[in-house]
Amino acid sequence: MGLSRRTLLTAAAALPVLAACGRGGGRTGAVRFEGWDYEATLVQQNLDSFGQANPDLRIEYTPITSAQYVRKVVAEFTGDNGPDALYCYDDSLASWAQAGYLQPIDGLPGVDEVYKGLYESNAKAMTYQGKRYGLPYYTDCHGLLYNAELLGRAGISTPPSSLDELEAQALRIKQAGILRYPIGFPAQLSDTWSGWIWTLLYGSGGALFTDDLRPNAANDTAVRDVLAWVRRAATVTKVIDPASLQQTPVPLDNAFMAGQYAFTIGARYAARAFNDPARSKVAGRVKLGYVPSLDGRRLGTAGNTRMYCLAAHTQVKEQAFRLLRYLGGYDERGSPLTARFWFLKRGLGFAFPALERDPEITTALAKFTDPVVYSELAGMAKARNVLAVPWYAEYEHGLQKTVQRLLTDQTDAAEAATALDSGAELLARRYS
Repeated sequence: MGLSRRTLLTAAAALPVLAACGRGGGRTGAVRFEGWDYEATLVQQNLDSFGQANPDLRIEYTPITSAQYVRKVVAEFTGDNGPDALYCYDDSLASWAQAGYLQPIDGLPGVDEVYKGLYESNAKAMTYQGKRYGLPYYTDCHGLLYNAELLGRAGISTPPSSLDELEAQALRIKQAGILRYPIGFPAQLSDTWSGWIWTLLYGSGGALFTDDLRPNAANDTAVRDVLAWVRRAATVTKVIDPASLQQTPVPLDNAFMAGQYAFTIGARYAARAFNDPARSKVAGRVKLGYVPSLDGRRLGTAGNTRMYCLAAHTQVKEQAFRLLRYLGGYDERGSPLTARFWFLKRGLGFAFPALERDPEITTALAKFTDPVVYSELAGMAKARNVLAVPWYAEYEHGLQKTVQRLLTDQTDAAEAATALDSGAELLARRYS
């Protein structure tokens, strides 16, 4: 695959910490701030508001194409030209912290206050080896997204609560000639491809790793049963679209909004986009539901955390952290201003439970999904515990290959679980 994001990221994690790493930041006296290019115009709008309140600071904001973000940032840091403040995926935190790109923010003004007001899963996701590294940009967790109109055409009035029911409903839609492949998942390697498989596992109580990070797939019946379901739904009943093998999340979302799928597992905020008449042909028909599990119980879902971090060797630490505190902390009234901004503008999930009681937010939320389902999914969300190891990116690469082999009937659940454990053990030895 050439020099992929994962190859670069993990290679960077294995490098010794460079004494001058990132010291190029702040040479102009400005705060260099970088992030992936999601809604760059809105980011700039928010930064302009910060600048008006902080006229003594100059922010140089650079949006980077999302697909190239990790590669570009790693190259900048290893080339002694990193930013002062930046976005960070929870997937990248351990390797970037170990490589010396980031610095802990413990003890800086307002950090303790922010962490006291977060969901536990978000606080854990921004902590590495007992140190806090980030303030929250946005968070989300996954649920079942389904097109209620397509279900209704097949005579289905309620969404599935179990994986068997999901498969049966999809098969009913298929046999009715409504859709050839009612379920779509993004199974091509990308920064956010894996949310759905982690969600199916957590939804059934499965654990790929124990709490002390020992590989656990082969020992966990729920893991093997979920993997067996994925294989069966793709290769026996054939209700999962084989195009999933080439799908990344954005094209998958576009296909769902074009009416090509009845079901997917996706982030809660997608319910807003899917029901936006300006963007979606299925607006008004898409519902957010709980994660189908092996036995129909509601046991969990996968959460993710995107954060703002401080570069290890910035020369403008105080100024850069003032920006981080504005973006990821509280304003003078004790409100998470930027988190609120992003939810109201684009429906991005927030890491602060207090916002669930914000009248403007609850009113906006009710326009595109059930607030009770939205809130309960957040309450049962789990951070991937294996993110705490610096070799996670390589493990995820192996997970993607294993899932692809299941989708193409090249392996079975038992072999897949054993392969995942063996790969994790090899990585742990290599990094020990």
